[in-house]
Amino acid sequence: MIYLEMARNEAHGGGTWAFQNCVWSPTQKRGGGSWPFWTKILQVRQGDTVLHLRGVSPNAHFVGYSIASGDGFETTRRPPDPKQWGYAERFYRASLSGFTPFHQRVNLTDLFSSRRTELEEYFDTNKALGSSKLNVFFVRQAGRLQCLNGAYLSDMDEALLTALFGSGRPINAPLDGSTVVSVETGSQISTVRSRLGQAKFSREIKKMYGNHCCFPGCQVSDSRFLVGSHIARWIDNEALRGHMGNGLCFCLVHDKAFWRAP
Repeated sequence: MIYLEMARNEAHGGGTWAFQNCVWSPTQKRGGGSWPFWTKILQVRQGDTVLHLRGVSPNAHFVGYSIASGDGFETTRRPPDPKQWGYAERFYRASLSGFTPFHQRVNLTDLFSSRRTELEEYFDTNKALGSSKLNVFFVRQAGRLQCLNGAYLSDMDEALLTALFGSGRPINAPLDGSTVVSVETGSQISTVRSRLGQAKFSREIKKMYGNHCCFPGCQVSDSRFLVGSHIARWIDNEALRGHMGNGLCFCLVHDKAFWRAP
């Protein structure tokens, strides 16, 4: 899965709770009650991708992405500097690693302008799904697109990635022709998109094998410790990417053994 973290600053908790280290939130609002853009942290699973949107419009930018190094969980541990969330006694947290900065930061205001048609179409399509709609980070109000206040961790699917960043080609600002999304950044976003495809493939392969490692005699049957592995590697054979006949379900140990085999 891919998620979007939207935050105003990089300190965001300080210490090991700062930007690039994790996503976190209180478990409840100050007056009580849950918030879907906070509870979503519990849906994060190891290996998921988190895009980072930093700052306040008109100076908010997509700055890069990280990989979840563990599943989301609830804890009584506290960030060193919780700021206005210091009232909370419990927090949600999912640890991150491998932050990859974008070659060129992408300005959100420029995207809202240059990709308005695509984003409005996505917004309308998603809204029509009713209770099945994704929780996304932006809304349309007073005839314009703007960030949804408080949408800290939101959903991101392939359609929204495309609506925002296109298909990998450069995107220019509508007035001055300057590049909003460069070729290099577009390539990095394509890598994020491929990770989404691999995650879908892995989930389907595990279902096909009944969440059991296919190595003879292996008893591992917990999906958390299983992976859907390509026989012909994702990077080597584009035609077989995502093809169910090109997959095997292994536990983590036998997956490594499979790739080390001569």
